[in-house]
Order: sequence, then structure tokens, then C-alpha cells
Amino acid sequence: MDSRHAPPGVNSRSLTAAQSAAELEVLKQIENVYFSPPNEFDAARYALNHVPSYTNTDDIEQMFTKLKRQQQVVSGKALHLISQQRDNCDKEFAEIQNIRQQLTTTLNTCRQARENLQIASNHLTISTFVILANVRKKQIIKSVLKSLDLLRSLRSVEKDVAELLNKKEYYSAIELILKSLKAASNHKEYTCIADLTSRLEDTLDMTEEKLDSVLSSICYSFDASVFSQLKRAYDLLGKTQAAMEQLHMHYSSAVNESAFEAVKSFVDNVSMETKFQEMCQSVPTNKAPTCLLNLCEKLFLVMRSYYILVNWYNKNEASSNSGNVCDIERNVSREYIKQKLKGGLIRIWHDVQSKVSMFLKSSGLEEYPFEKFIQMLGILRKLTQVAEVFCGDTSDLLQDFIKTQSVAYIKNYHKGRMEELKLFLENEGWEQCPVKSTFTVLHLQEFKQFKKYFKPKTDIGKSSQSSSSVHSLDDSVYIAKYFGQTTRTPFEIFRNENVTNDDIFGLEPESDVSEESDDEPDELKRDFVEDAEVKESPSKVSNSVIVTNTTLSVLRNCGQYLQISRYLPQIALEVIMLMNQLFDYYFFTVHLFFTSDLEVASSTLYTPKLNGVLKRISTLEDNFAIPKLPENLEKTEANLHGLSERIVGVESLIFLAKQFETLHPYLETIVAQHQRMILEHFRDNTLRVVGDLRMPAYMCSASKAVDARSALIGISQVRWDVKTVAGEHSPYVDMIVRKIQVFALRLENISQKVTLNIDIVNGIWGMVAKFIVHLLVEGFSNASKCSNGGRGLMQLDYRQLFVKLEKISGLKPIPYQDYVDRYVKAYYLPRDELEVFVRDRTEYSNKHLITLVGCACENKRDRQALLGVLEGREGS
Repeated sequence: MDSRHAPPGVNSRSLTAAQSAAELEVLKQIENVYFSPPNEFDAARYALNHVPSYTNTDDIEQMFTKLKRQQQVVSGKALHLISQQRDNCDKEFAEIQNIRQQLTTTLNTCRQARENLQIASNHLTISTFVILANVRKKQIIKSVLKSLDLLRSLRSVEKDVAELLNKKEYYSAIELILKSLKAASNHKEYTCIADLTSRLEDTLDMTEEKLDSVLSSICYSFDASVFSQLKRAYDLLGKTQAAMEQLHMHYSSAVNESAFEAVKSFVDNVSMETKFQEMCQSVPTNKAPTCLLNLCEKLFLVMRSYYILVNWYNKNEASSNSGNVCDIERNVSREYIKQKLKGGLIRIWHDVQSKVSMFLKSSGLEEYPFEKFIQMLGILRKLTQVAEVFCGDTSDLLQDFIKTQSVAYIKNYHKGRMEELKLFLENEGWEQCPVKSTFTVLHLQEFKQFKKYFKPKTDIGKSSQSSSSVHSLDDSVYIAKYFGQTTRTPFEIFRNENVTNDDIFGLEPESDVSEESDDEPDELKRDFVEDAEVKESPSKVSNSVIVTNTTLSVLRNCGQYLQISRYLPQIALEVIMLMNQLFDYYFFTVHLFFTSDLEVASSTLYTPKLNGVLKRISTLEDNFAIPKLPENLEKTEANLHGLSERIVGVESLIFLAKQFETLHPYLETIVAQHQRMILEHFRDNTLRVVGDLRMPAYMCSASKAVDARSALIGISQVRWDVKTVAGEHSPYVDMIVRKIQVFALRLENISQKVTLNIDIVNGIWGMVAKFIVHLLVEGFSNASKCSNGGRGLMQLDYRQLFVKLEKISGLKPIPYQDYVDRYVKAYYLPRDELEVFVRDRTEYSNKHLITLVGCACENKRDRQALLGVLEGREGS
């Protein structure tokens, strides 16, 4: 800014902060009266009047200096403010000059017009004015005719709009109404047109209601041409976003109405006031699966309509970038609608999910028959696949509900199977069912769909993972085809009575039909297998399959359980645990039935693992009733005290364990990685332990093969204090051999109705041998006196006995003979070794060892010392 604008002696740019503060202080000292208008206030007179009396020259000089300083500050401030507003002042002056120029132009135009009018009045005639008047009248008449034509067209608008709506030309109808309203608003001077305007507004409201009605019908069956017309109409009205909001409300209503209508037909006496949940509770259980199918079909139609709507909008409403303000607003609106439609996918699915879940909660799933329950799982599986295609949702809410309800159902179903198993076991005849030696669980109808999974473990893992991803992809492609313009639904497969479970769940069929077992007996296709004789000699059979009707029933139940775990892998572990419970109950029952009459000491018959399994299984008593001991089993000496039933019971259990092991690789593929340890623990500590049950079960019959009392009496009648060994064995040996021969003949008779393989025969004879060696040790321990000759006779007796037993049983060598051999040879041990024997050999009772010590130690001191060792062992 130029320096001329600054006050005298003051440069605004050179003012310092201190100077500004000083000037501000000077301004504060100025009296307010000095700021009064000049016409109202005389500053000079005011100053003279306020000069103090009796003043000297110095005071006057001081007052003058003060006033002058105040004047300079005020002048400087005023000029400074004026310079700051210079630009605005210049603009105002320029505007004033512009207005002055325009006024000059206007004045010249008015003068020219007056001059021209004066010229015209001087030169034109009267006839010219008449022509002008007629032209004016013509223009007025044309205006009247135009108004009349407008009135006529406005009166026919309602009829024309109705015709256009019937033709589904919604855009044209709205356009006609809006044009009519605009035309009417331009002629408000006519009273009749004002009334017509009111009617047109009513027509517009009615037309919008009609549009809304048509918009709601889109929710059930999307029509691209109709929706396109509707959208153009709403665009013309400027209500596109409002229409979309209303459309989403219609879709929510459509979900509710579709659900209501789907369930309504299965319930009697339904009123409009009836709530959906109450209606669901009234659906009969036998109609619930069909009602669920109908509900899903109806809801799918709404979902499909919305899905097509979203795709149509994304395809036909691609936003175009433009700098135009209107285009920018339009693009913003499009993006808003696009996001609204995208969010609507999730909202509609949640509404559908809620309706289905409410129905399931109210329909009593636990009362469904098994096949209907499987069908229900199939329907829900399809629904979750639909949701994945519809909105990409994993259906966590529905999946959790399905899991919870399925676990509850399978547990309730399992409870019934356990009660059924108890009934079967109590009435089981324990006779062998006629099946081929190649029979496995895969020959049962319930396991046919699992054949392809029983491959080497590495192959199973690969095929499981690859097939899983393929299925997921195939499911999406398969379901997506139902979201096109078609009348079919993915649920129509459930209307087919011949549909299989694999079809229902979208699982691949068997790859080779020819692989289906031709070896499966016709008897296995029935619910129960009739008893028949299987004639095989125990000496000729190396392998056999022994099953009972109850065994097959357990396996069939496991097949049904695996179907559920196959279709619902998220509850696979729970299902497998219930399968294991079926096995445990069978295990517990076989042990209870066939070892309860064991009359010999069981300490050497039960392995630690077997004791552990039985202890664990005993907890079943808290949850399930223990079966009653069978009263129909005949236990006589002729049938070896029910040995055939014991064989069938134990061997059918062993066969069942082998089939569970066969299933193990597949079960590992359907559970999570961290859950496989549970399966391995059950396999190693239960399935592979069942063979140990042969010992106590077969011992119940083997212990009666020889009359223990007679044998002990016969052993006690032998003199063991002889000086020389006789050339022949003792008479009791022949007595025992005769009993064994009778046992062998009766065992041969049993083999005529039960197929005895080598393992069974060896197990039975092993228990006979175990009983005999314990019997010999017991008899030998009863001898109060025994010489070296007597010890030699003992060795002769048991060696002759074992030779005969080898010939009769076919066992080489005879098991457990070391038990008696060690005992007899212990008579020859020196004192120190005998002490070690007495201390460490816990398999012999104190009675056995006391007799040994008494006969082997002639020295009283040594005898007392060894007896002291025995007392210490007993105390520990």
C-alpha cells in the first residue's frame, strides 16, 4: 500500500507492537464525548470550557500536547481503517459507475421509443389500429381454444392412465400424469382446472399404489421387463431410493407370508391371528418332514426372485463416471442402491434361516422316524448350499442348530437302540448265523455306500480331501442353475420316492456297481437271520466267521449312525462315541453272561488291559439298564456247560471288534485331527483287548472238563515219599486222560453246529491245560512228605499227562506246563536259589510254597528262615 494512505508521521507497516499498545492506551484516555457528531458537539468550545482555572502556561502546553497526541492517534487509526477498506470502496465506486451507465442507456431507449410513438401517431391511420385489434383478438381466441383442448385432454387422463397400467406401461402412465399436472399448474386462473389438478393428484397417488402392488408381486417371481418399467417410472417420480426401501420391506413380508402359507396347509383351524410359532407347534409329527420341504420350497422362490433382482441391477445399472452434477448425484444413488441390495441378501437369508429354525424348534425332531430324519438333514443341507450361493453365508446359525438338534436326536435314537439291544441280548439264543467265511461288515446293506472309502490310509486322506473340494464346487454349480429363470427348485428331488440318501446329499454313487457284493447271503438282507447248522470239523477249519443276530443288529445300527456322521461331519465324534457305546454294551453283556459262573481264581485269567476295559465299561450301569442273565441257556455236562454259547458269544464279540477296526481308517477321515487320539485309544485299549475275554469265558467250561475233587483225591492217594521211581505213572493220570477224551468228543459234537477255527480250539484247549497244571500243582502241594523218588514220580506223571494231552488236543507244546515243571524242579534247588524262588514267584500261593519249603528243607533253621520270607511277602 502507498505511504500516502498512512496518517501524518505514522507508517502502518512500521508500527511496532509497543507503539500499537501505546496508541491503544491513548485511545482509551479519550473522552466519549469527542466521538459525538460535529453538528451536535463543538470540540473547541468543550476544551476551552474545561480548562482549569488559575492555570499557568505549562499546564496549558501540557493539555495542548495531550489533545494533539489524541488527535494524531485518532486520525491515524481512521486513515488506517480507510486504507484497509480501499478495495471494497473501489468495487462500490465501480458498481456505481456501472449503474450510472445503465441508467443513461435506459434513458436513451425511453426517449427513442417516445419519439417513434410520436412518429407513428402522426403517420398511421385508424384502419391500421383495427387490424392490430383483430390480431389481438385472434391471439386471445387461440389461447382460449388451447385452454379448452387442455381441459378436454385433462378430463381423459384417468382413463388413459388406467389403459396404460393394464398394458404394464408404467413409465408412460406416470409421464402422462406428470405432464398433465404441469400443464394444469400453468393455467391455475381457471377454476375448473384447479379442480382437475386435485383429481390428477389423486390419480397419481392411486397409480403409485398400483406400482407398489406390482412391486410386491416381484418378490415371488421376478420379471425383468416389468421391473424395468417400474424402475423407469420411479426414476421419473424421483423416488428410486424410496422404492428400493419399500421393495426390501415387501421381501421381508414375502418371507413371512410364504412361511405362513407353507405351514398353513398342514394345520387345521388357522386364523389370521395365529402366530407362526403356534402354527408350527400344531403340525402333526408325521407331516412335519413334508411341511419342512414345502416351507423350504416356498422360501426359496423368494430368495431366487431377490437373487435375480440383484444380478439384473448389477448388469443393467453400471454407473458411469461424469463430471456433471446430475450424473454425480445419479451415480451416488446407484451406489447406495447397490449396497442396499447387497446387504439385503444377508438380511433375507437371516429371515429365512429364522423361519426354518423356528419351525424345527417347534416340530419335535426327536419323534421323527430315522429315514425321515435323514431326509430332514438332506433338506437342511440343500438349504445351506442355497445360502452359500445366495449370499456366501456359511449358515453358522442354522449349522449350529442342526448340530445341536442332530446330537439331541441321535442321543434319543441311541437310547432306543440301547433298549432294543438289551432286549435282543436277553432273548438271544447265542447260535451261529450262517454266513460265509468271507463275510464282513461291508456286505450289509447299510454299509454299501462306504465301500469306496475302505482303502489304504494314505489313499483315504487324499480322496477325502480332493472329493470334499470337488463336492463343494459341484454343489455351487449344481445349486446355481436353480437361480436362473426356471420353475424348478433344488428341493424337488425330495418329492421323488425312489431317491436314495446319496442323491439327497449330493454324494457320488458307487463307482462300480459290479463291485457290490454278490457274496452277501439273502438272509442278511432280512432284519433277522434264521438259525442254521454250519457243519465243519475243528480240525479242518483255519478261519471262520461267528456272528449272531444281535451282532448283525449292532452293525446295522452302526451303519445308520455312520450315515448321520457322513452327512453331518461336525458331529461325527459324538456319533462315533455312541457307536462305541453299543460295542461296550455288547462287550459288557457277553462278559456278564459267560463269565458269571467262573469257579476258579480269576487273577491269572484277566489281563491288566481287560480289567481296565471292564472297569471303564462298568460305568454304563449308571446310564443303561443291565440285561438280565439268560434263563434259557442250557448248561449241562453233555454240552460242556454251555460251551457252544460261550464260543458264539465271545467270538461274535471278537468279530464285532474286527469290524470296528475295519471302520477305523474311515472314521479317522471324518473327525478332526486332534480327535483321532480318542479313536486310537479306543482301538488299542478296547477293540484289541476283546481276545483276552476268551480265557475267563472258556475257563468256565474247561474247569469242569476234569472233576477237580476226584482228581485231587486221586493225587492225594499217591505215596510221594517212595525211595525209587516206579516204571509207570500214577492211576490219577489215566482218570484225567479219560475225562479229557470225553471233553474232546463233546467238543467235536459242538463243532457240528458251531464253526470252530484253530484259534478257538487252541484257546479252549489252552484253558484245559491251564486248569490241569494248576490242578496238578494244587495236588502236589497237598503232599506233606515228598522224597526224591516222589519228585521223580511227579515229573513222570505230568509228562505222561502232557503227552496224552498233546495227542488229544493237537497242541504242541502244551501251554502253561512250565507252571508245574518249575514247581516240581524247585524241590531240587539249593537253599539260596530256593529263597529267591519263594520270594519272587508270586504266581504260586503261600500254601504251595509252604509245602515246597517243608519238603525241600531238611534243616529246621533254613525252613524257619524261608517261612519268614513267605510271611514278609504276604504282609507286603
